[in-house]
Amino acid sequence: MFLRVLTPEELAAAYERDFKEAFPPAELKPLEIMERMRERGVYDPLGYFDEDGTAAGYIFLWRHAGGQYVLIDYLCVPAGRRNCGTGGRILSAGRSYYPPETVFIGESEAPTGDPDTDAVILRRLGFYRRNGAVTLGYDCALFGVHYKTIVWADPVPDENEILKKHQEIYLEQFDRARYDEFIQLPLAPGETPRPLTKWLES
Repeated sequence: MFLRVLTPEELAAAYERDFKEAFPPAELKPLEIMERMRERGVYDPLGYFDEDGTAAGYIFLWRHAGGQYVLIDYLCVPAGRRNCGTGGRILSAGRSYYPPETVFIGESEAPTGDPDTDAVILRRLGFYRRNGAVTLGYDCALFGVHYKTIVWADPVPDENEILKKHQEIYLEQFDRARYDEFIQLPLAPGETPRPLTKWLES
């Protein structure tokens, strides 16, 4: 199996077929935003392929302008490929795509207090922990969705440095007014996420 950057046509097909099935609308940024970010040179939409060229999954990575920090924007395994270790292999391959000193930041939906909803959320957090993630001491809320913040690095940098780079990734994408309106990073203890809003830039 191998990892490579998706063509624009493959990105559009994967978005319509796999991403819309895997992610709720509140967590899925518009396809045109992904395309523009790639054109800016900060976004790597990677596909994980079988030797026959069939896509086994995807990992989309959003790079800080400085290069060392990378945000794992999406990890997606198509419905027919789940529960057989594919997600862990994709995550490992995605991390190996960059130099060993790279710090990977992740955002995984935070538990809500609803047992039915939280079963899936806790499984996802458990998956990340089993695959080497460290949970940081700050959460965030993006367009009204509350996330736990996780990181992969050896050694793990100072948390204040991670937070600064995390903020800068979003500030490179949004003007200050939009950032302040929709990005709560960090989400203060006890602070309520703002109402759910579609991904907006202007």
